[in-house]
Amino acid sequence: MGKEAEKKSKNKSKNKQVDKKPIESKNSESEEKPGFSRKKLSLIMSVLVIICIIVFAWIALNPEVAADELKAQLVIESGEVQYKSTGGTWTTAENGMDLFESDTVKTGDNTSASIILFKSSIIRLDNNTEVTISKLIEEDETSVEIEQNSGRTWNTISKISGIDNYEVQTPTTVASVRGTSFGFYYLADGNISVTVGNGTVNVTTYENGQPLYSIEVPEYLSLTVDPKKLDEKPKTKPVEDDDWFNENQEKDEELIGDLKEEIYKRIEPFLPELRELLGGPTDEELEALIEGYILGYWTLPDDTPEWARKLFEFS
Repeated sequence: MGKEAEKKSKNKSKNKQVDKKPIESKNSESEEKPGFSRKKLSLIMSVLVIICIIVFAWIALNPEVAADELKAQLVIESGEVQYKSTGGTWTTAENGMDLFESDTVKTGDNTSASIILFKSSIIRLDNNTEVTISKLIEEDETSVEIEQNSGRTWNTISKISGIDNYEVQTPTTVASVRGTSFGFYYLADGNISVTVGNGTVNVTTYENGQPLYSIEVPEYLSLTVDPKKLDEKPKTKPVEDDDWFNENQEKDEELIGDLKEEIYKRIEPFLPELRELLGGPTDEELEALIEGYILGYWTLPDDTPEWARKLFEFS
């Protein structure tokens, strides 16, 4: 999944152009997403519950999938990456190596690398970036905390990863999300910039370990925190022309396509039964449902059985 998520499709890049002009903010809470209507919401939720049951049946027939899944994996596309564990010294990292809690990785010049979380979410590291996996637990709630020491990352956290809480932290700023994508920039002047591609990010500032204020940053908006002016609450602004932002938006589209293919692969043997149970939902309805769930536009109904909820999520 890591390599497929990071490869650029030549055909897609020829046919798809990313708008590099400033983009107006979208209100994801009030606008309906394409492919859905309020009248169809009940059907959509029923489809999702039945898909969970189908996935359970698929896993029961494929017991190797029920084994412990890899939590974090390093993928190196180019350049050299350094790695160290707690109390250890820096060594050259290997492509595909497992990463664990308290591990730190840093990229050099002209380096492209990523950390894959639960085979369905991704942290992309730019040149000269250092991050530590400060928390990586999977208990009643799956929590991931990343301490970013320098550089910039792009964080795409999908709903199907099963991650309940995800944070990127510095001493003065914490960005927390579930089911979204955003860039986190540790600028050379010490400022922290958060740029949101999809969903909403909660940005909280800290001074001497105490929280000062929190700001909700919607998609296609950005916010910059100046550690020297923490008493001044920053304002959000539209995303400006940014190659890093545009490049990662393209990669996210490819990642979503890969995740959709994986889900379809799981449910394909059961599609006739699914259509019969639900009275023949269209291909468009199923595709909109799955993509909307990956992006975090929809959540599982409250009465979804816990076993089905856990099995549908990749963690």
